[in-house]
Amino acid sequence: MKEESKLFRKAVRLQREWKIIPPGSKVLVALSGGVDSVSLVHVLLELKGFFGIDRLALAHFNHQLRKSAQRDEEFCKALANRLSLEIFVGSGNVKNEAKKKGKNLEETAREMRYAFLRKVLKEEGFDLIATAHHLTDLLETVLLWLTRGSGREGLLGFSPKESNVVRPLFYATREEILDFARAIGLNWVEDPTNLDRRFVRNRIRHEVVPLLREINPSVEESFLRLWEILREEEDFLKEQCEALLNRVQRENCLEVKELKRSHRALILRAVAEFFEIKNLSKTRQVVSLLEKGGEVNLGSGRKAVRKAGLLCLKKDL
Repeated sequence: MKEESKLFRKAVRLQREWKIIPPGSKVLVALSGGVDSVSLVHVLLELKGFFGIDRLALAHFNHQLRKSAQRDEEFCKALANRLSLEIFVGSGNVKNEAKKKGKNLEETAREMRYAFLRKVLKEEGFDLIATAHHLTDLLETVLLWLTRGSGREGLLGFSPKESNVVRPLFYATREEILDFARAIGLNWVEDPTNLDRRFVRNRIRHEVVPLLREINPSVEESFLRLWEILREEEDFLKEQCEALLNRVQRENCLEVKELKRSHRALILRAVAEFFEIKNLSKTRQVVSLLEKGGEVNLGSGRKAVRKAGLLCLKKDL
């Protein structure tokens, strides 16, 4: 079937270009029970020989946030049983943890889920965690960061492989995954919160992306081409930044005269990396010290201090 082979072809192409799964890998698939992760399981099963996967297993985390959470867990267990795959199941009270830490539910759920996945990976001897993030997810993520005022890092979203997390469906769109699932008659469970438009991401998913698709039906593929250019440029800038830091770093300080000879874009990157600053406004404050004396409070007992020809990191004892 055309829909079925298209998803397989995109997974094969990604593997050939990025080599995200080395031969002989033991892969743990993050399974929510939704159409994306269920489709991922079937793609990896079908292409297990192509990838050279030595061991394939599933992992489901119950966030205890919805009445249907137990239903999702039982669905995932049944799927594992039907496919003769191991499954590891964890759970945690996300609402209580979020309240305790003063964080939002989405961020806390993600932290708890990945903590569980990494625990299973380490204890059970897996090499990689495979998630079902895809090209439409990438577009939504970048649009979300863009509306929040992100810099270049936010515009890159996520990659096919980050550390021990791989995303075999990275080149596929949500529609292609749905077409695949329907074509081979898959069953899955729906998360009702995905329809709740009180969440910004859901408004982007159900309102913004469809509007962009009206303008350009291939908006995801167009964005992928932009992403590939940005990724290549990012790799180049990282290399240049590392070379600059190697030239100007003097223990806990940067040599001001040499640093100022570089392009401002590299100066900003080097300062942000050296002082471990995530905020562009704060980075600019520190860069302004290159032209004058003084200091900038970085928080957590850390300061950037200009002394003569050096810009130094000072920590409170």
